[in-house]
Amino acid sequence: MMKCAQPMGLWRETVAELAAAEGADAAFVAGSRVVGLGNTSSDVDVYLVGPDLRESRRQLFVEGTRVDVKTLATEWLTSLVGRVLADYPAPDGSRVTDADLTIAVRLLTADIVTDTGCLTNQQQRLRASPLPLRRRIISSWTRIAYSAVEDVAGFRHSADRLDLDAAITAGRRALLAAGKALAAGCGDLHQGDKWVWHQLARSAPVGFPLAEYRRLMHHDTSEGLGELISLVQTSVVAAMTLGWWDVPLAHWPVWTDCGGPLRRAAYSLPCASDRETLIVVPGARVFRVPGETLLIWGLCHGSSPDRVADAAAALGPLVKPWNTVTTRRCHAVLKELADAALITGAHRED
Repeated sequence: MMKCAQPMGLWRETVAELAAAEGADAAFVAGSRVVGLGNTSSDVDVYLVGPDLRESRRQLFVEGTRVDVKTLATEWLTSLVGRVLADYPAPDGSRVTDADLTIAVRLLTADIVTDTGCLTNQQQRLRASPLPLRRRIISSWTRIAYSAVEDVAGFRHSADRLDLDAAITAGRRALLAAGKALAAGCGDLHQGDKWVWHQLARSAPVGFPLAEYRRLMHHDTSEGLGELISLVQTSVVAAMTLGWWDVPLAHWPVWTDCGGPLRRAAYSLPCASDRETLIVVPGARVFRVPGETLLIWGLCHGSSPDRVADAAAALGPLVKPWNTVTTRRCHAVLKELADAALITGAHRED
């Protein structure tokens, strides 16, 4: 019978025993407890890695703690890291599944117990090129957020109380996914959605309305759905602009409604496709937008055209694709967004 104590530092002997029994030459521990999110009741994820090992999974209980043990082939794990680090969006349209992303994040943040060099090398590869993995995770959570927002849009006008309850549930799902996208934009990549509260508490930038996020998550009437979707939009677009380019989200200037005339189209949300960024509007309307347009659209949160232009020009020097943003260019983009009905409240030229 293996002995294992609760503190993470005391799991190494147990993991080494599991690796030897499986014929694995490398092993790592991962999950919420390793990244400072779990507690003594959280399960432990152990990965055993070796040449030509067949992928498998089983559960053990050690001193009352559930241990999820997975075996992976060294060749497969190396291939996974290569696929994750490929340019994103991928020019060839290749995709990495959400399950693959979870393993990549766990390797990135793993406590390596035993190794012949493979795990350390792959972990260093991920750490040396953080943006592709971050972008994939932001995009994954954004797709989940949009699917939920689309459900809210479909339910919101129903007279059926059960449909309104469904809209509230979908809204909460959208807000959770948006919070995870925001955390990923801040570099906090852990995939478990139940830890979103702790991740935002430790990683969200100064100025992010965490109290408002919590209030909206617990709101149980349909009246708050407009505010909820607005915060979903803001969180996602901040992640897909500043977070996408590894710019601290503390630079984002408009977390709450500024009271001005400009408004983003309700229930619209940006998503990353395989090749470009889209703004998707319920009703199957899809708009392909360059990075500067997405930034300007995101800033239209109860602001004025002049304030959006000033904010965009201030952010422009931080990211190369935005370097050409000037006040004049910003006003031209605002007109294009208004013509496409992606914003309201802009002054149109005759």
